[in-house]
Amino acid sequence: MWGASDRVVTPVYGAAHAAAFGNARLEIISEAGHLPHMEQPDANLAVLDAFANQVSGTPAR
Repeated sequence: MWGASDRVVTPVYGAAHAAAFGNARLEIISEAGHLPHMEQPDANLAVLDAFANQVSGTPAR
């Protein structure tokens, strides 16, 4: 996850970082900077929840 407005480590770097791993994906959190988990906690949790559901095969309750 990357903040769309991160000025410390830009989303361009995030894309390059994700591309370096064969099975990675980059999720951009809008209206967030360097700390998307603190700036947009609901969006952050939605991304984590979707990922957990995808890898577990069982939807969260």
